[in-house]
Amino acid sequence: MSIHPDGLRTGELLEAHVEIEGFRIELLAVVQVSGTTVHLQDLAIYPAGVERATVGVAALLRAARRDLFPDLRAAGFARLRITATRLSGANPGRTVDLTIDLTKEAT
Repeated sequence: MSIHPDGLRTGELLEAHVEIEGFRIELLAVVQVSGTTVHLQDLAIYPAGVERATVGVAALLRAARRDLFPDLRAAGFARLRITATRLSGANPGRTVDLTIDLTKEAT
C-alpha cells in the first residue's frame, strides 16, 4: 500500500490490497481522520478475481501488520480504528469495531 505524500484525508476512499496465502485480498474503506487517528469506516474485504478465498481474521491482521500498519505509521498516524459489518461467513450481521495502537503494532 502507498499513501500519497499529503496523507489520507477525511471523506476519501482507501483502496489497498494484501497478499494472503497466495490470494490477493482487496480492501476498501471510507477514511475519517481526527488528529493522529485514522478511522477506516465500512471496511469491505474481498478476494480479487473469480477465485474464492476463505481468509480468517488472524491471517488478515498478520498481513495488515506487515503491509498496512507500517505505511499508516509512516504517514504520521498513531491509532487505527476499523469499523465494519460482517456480511458473510460465520456471523453475518456482526458489527466489528477494532482500535489498534500503531505505535505498538507497527515496527
